[in-house]
Amino acid sequence: MNFQQKVVLISGATGGIGAAITRRVAQEQCKLALVGRREDQLEALTRELQQQQRECVYKTCDVKKKQDIEETVAFIAQQYGSIDVAILTQGILVPNPIETFDTAIIKETMDVNFFGIVYFTEYLFKVMKRQKSGTIAAVSTLPDKRGVPGWGAYGASKAALSWFLESLRAEAKLKYNINVITIKPGSVQTPMIKDLPRRGAIPAETAADIIVRGMKREKKVIQFPFQQVTIVRLVDLLPPATYDHLPMDRQKGEGYPIVEEK
Repeated sequence: MNFQQKVVLISGATGGIGAAITRRVAQEQCKLALVGRREDQLEALTRELQQQQRECVYKTCDVKKKQDIEETVAFIAQQYGSIDVAILTQGILVPNPIETFDTAIIKETMDVNFFGIVYFTEYLFKVMKRQKSGTIAAVSTLPDKRGVPGWGAYGASKAALSWFLESLRAEAKLKYNINVITIKPGSVQTPMIKDLPRRGAIPAETAADIIVRGMKREKKVIQFPFQQVTIVRLVDLLPPATYDHLPMDRQKGEGYPIVEEK
C-alpha cells in the first residue's frame, strides 16, 4: 500500500500512538484529516504540519456520539473528495476494580473503544464502497484472548473490537476491495499509561513506525513488540485452572489503584 497523495483520516490524533502515527504518516506526502476531542491540540498539530508544507485539516469529534462521527466523515469526504485510509486510534484505559464494580466504567469504555470504531466503520464503508477501495485500520490490544483481573472493561472492549474487525475483513476485501487491519500493540509509552509503568514498553514513535510499515505491507494483523507477542500467546494456551492461579497483582500491573470495598 502506498500512502502518497492518499487521504488519511486519523482519529485520536492528538495523543499517544495517534499523534505518533500522524507525524509518521505526514512523512509519506499524503493528505491528512485529524480527528479528536481537543480542538486546541488539533489546531496546534495541524498548524505544525502545515508549516512543514503538509496538506492537513482537522475536525473535533466526540467518538461516543454517532452523529458527531457521521458529520466528521462527511466533512472530510467533502473537503478532499475521498477517504482512502482511516487509522482509528482512539481509546481509554480505566481500571474497574471488583471491590467497587461500576457498570458506568464499562459502558464508557465500550462507547469509546468499541462503538466509536463501529460508528466510524459504518460511515467510512459508505464512502469506501462508492470508491470501491479503502483501508480501515483500528487499534485493539495484544492481550485480547484472556481476561485480565481489574481490566475487564478495557479487555472486553478490545476483545469485541478484534472479533468485530476479523468478522469484516475477508468479506470487505472480496466484495468492496476494502482492507480491514487489526492493530494489536503491547505496552507502549503513552500518556494513557503514565501512572501505570509497564516493563518493556516501547516508545510511541517506534510503535507508529511498526504500524505504518505493516500497513504498507498490507498485513491483516499488526502485533508487536515481538517479545510481548510471544509471552501473551503462550499465556493464551494455558488451561483456565492454571491461568486462574497466576498472581493477580502482577497481572494488574504497577500503579493499579488500591480501593476499599463499597
